[in-house]
Amino acid sequence: MGKLKQNLVVLLVVSMVFTGKVNANPAGSGKDAPAIIADVFICRPLGILALAGGSALYVLSLPFTVPANGKEAAKRTLVLYPYHYTFIRQLGEFHDEDL
Repeated sequence: MGKLKQNLVVLLVVSMVFTGKVNANPAGSGKDAPAIIADVFICRPLGILALAGGSALYVLSLPFTVPANGKEAAKRTLVLYPYHYTFIRQLGEFHDEDL
């Protein structure tokens, strides 16, 4: 019974953290604190995971993309986009015209 109460308290605390007014973030309007916080704690770590997974997929796809002359397109999609998204773009900016 104690474990159930503990889980209920954790669920309530987490739900209170994420309550409030929720708006879609239009491209280019992420200069406020919630967008920056979400970027730091959610998007950047996911970007690191995407970069690691994309790099692994890129290496695995090389035997197929080199003969088909698709190496650059695969590198851009699987490695460069996640790298730019994670390390190059400004905090809170979810759309960047550079890529």
